[in-house]
Amino acid sequence: MPEHSIGIRELKQNASAAVSRAAAGEALVVTDHGRPVARLVPLGASRTSDLVAAGLARSPRAHLADLPRPDGAPSTALSEALAHDREDQRY
Repeated sequence: MPEHSIGIRELKQNASAAVSRAAAGEALVVTDHGRPVARLVPLGASRTSDLVAAGLARSPRAHLADLPRPDGAPSTALSEALAHDREDQRY
């Protein structure tokens, strides 16, 4: 996905055009005094798809819902341990 920069002033003056560019698939880096501060990306894009495209992650081989259910009885031990730990950390 190509990435172009747009100054915050230009974004304010041409917000509709910038949103249209993003909706068309263009990623815009918003800059403030030349310093990148935000990204305007198409809604369909996600950080995960960016990582996959960059070769830093891979797509799932199966859906999470297709995994088998774990064996054994459900337990609340982890939830209880977390609740106890959080109580100790409050001040």
